[in-house]
Amino acid sequence: MSSVAFVQVVTRWRGRFFAAAACVGVPMVVSAVGCASHQVAVREPCALRADDAVFAATGNVFRDCAVDRTARLSTKSIRPDWNPTPGRYDCVSVDMEFVVDTTGKPETATARAIRTNDGAFADAYLASLKQWKYEPAQLRGVKVRQIVAEHRAAQTGKVVFVAVVPGQPPPTRPPPSSGPTC
Repeated sequence: MSSVAFVQVVTRWRGRFFAAAACVGVPMVVSAVGCASHQVAVREPCALRADDAVFAATGNVFRDCAVDRTARLSTKSIRPDWNPTPGRYDCVSVDMEFVVDTTGKPETATARAIRTNDGAFADAYLASLKQWKYEPAQLRGVKVRQIVAEHRAAQTGKVVFVAVVPGQPPPTRPPPSSGPTC
């Protein structure tokens, strides 16, 4: 009679952790199916943080690590009502968090700026959330509320130099921009 050992393996697949347990030393036919009494497939716990209480106040909510399909931004053009401070030449940015509901709409009452270097820029993006639309998150095929983190940046005061060949007219439009590099 051979000895039987219980082995648990934890692996990471597609950014998530899975644990699988099997009986070792069981004849090959049985080990192919595993040891049914010990087989486990669990996801690493993804608990809400203490400061997430504001998001959970109106119902169940999940972080992106706890859902099967994360909420995805479907709005293509986001233009907040913001004008840079005259004479300021730098990069402005905001990191914000908010809940996307089961219909794909951001819950503006939950929106908050986590980090910013320009309050007016942050306020403009937070105010623009009512125009955003997402494909809602899903957990086991059911649409759920998800906490979403977004980063937005803009480079202000960017100066573009255009070389004009003698005898040629200047260009009629500016060169294409690759977006902020900050």
